[in-house]
Amino acid sequence: MKKKHHVPKSKENVIFFPGMVEKLITDGLAFAESNNYTKAAECFDQARKYIELDDTILSVYVLTLLETNRQIEAKIICEDLMKNRSSSFEQIVELYLTILLDLKDYKEVDKVLNTLLVDARFTNDRKKNFLQLKELSGRLAREQESLLASENVDIPNVDKDKFTIEEFVILNIREQEKILQDSFHRDISEVIPNIIAIVESKRVSPTIRTLAFLLLGSKNVATEITIEKFGLKEKVSPVSPPSLNAVTRIEAVTRHIQDILEKDPSKLQLAGGLVHSHAYALFPFDWLGYTNEAVAQAYVNFVETLFGNECDQTNELYELIRLLEDSTDEAEDE
Repeated sequence: MKKKHHVPKSKENVIFFPGMVEKLITDGLAFAESNNYTKAAECFDQARKYIELDDTILSVYVLTLLETNRQIEAKIICEDLMKNRSSSFEQIVELYLTILLDLKDYKEVDKVLNTLLVDARFTNDRKKNFLQLKELSGRLAREQESLLASENVDIPNVDKDKFTIEEFVILNIREQEKILQDSFHRDISEVIPNIIAIVESKRVSPTIRTLAFLLLGSKNVATEITIEKFGLKEKVSPVSPPSLNAVTRIEAVTRHIQDILEKDPSKLQLAGGLVHSHAYALFPFDWLGYTNEAVAQAYVNFVETLFGNECDQTNELYELIRLLEDSTDEAEDE
């Protein structure tokens, strides 16, 4: 069955325009080179919908996200690259440490530095720099604790009006995303019930609801929330989501897809991108308990339909993938 997908398309049918993705990447690199990070990020945002960007491009993409105050997205990408043993590991580590410092996550900075100090890939001179950064991070952590303990601590509050469900749902996806991302650095105590309502609302896109759920978890909100997505329903605490979920399986599923489509790079890139975007939309749920191999094969079959090939698979997992793709398409069309 054919359906639209987030590739270049006409009003009627899916159309692949040769060179379009390459132009987006070239333009993104040029914009980044000229310090126009907003335009660069927009180019990479678009390119990433069509293909899975390589490590070198992702490194530049992360930098543009940092420069446009999208640290949470940058952090997730860096963590994926580090888990996958990126060939740009040293550069990714530097970016990751910068993100953690921006987010004032000094405990994680210290944890990462402890690992790097015993990593044979780094020279003694680099390790001296790590020790200096470790000392600075420790001092900043102590200052942070002192400020939080002070009665006069001034943590900015969020704009309460923007978090009422009626106001929130009329915003576009980018505006919703920015409000939630900014709130990672703010006091959300007065709007926790509103954020819970956002997580629970079917009027909000699944990916935005995932971000709202992660925000609550970052603020140690332990209230159990009833989440319903894609026909799945469960009570989940933001501070202790299920350890097995779609996001934690991205790497394993992608590896099986690579085995199947190793001789077809265009389909491989498309399938990998789908797995990533769908996993975050599905979080904190899983792909119905199917094995990694079964999930990978289902995505390969789905991609085949996007290329106009027939596919007989119409089981529950395949239908879930269709629902996930419909949800991401609807969000991008707003």
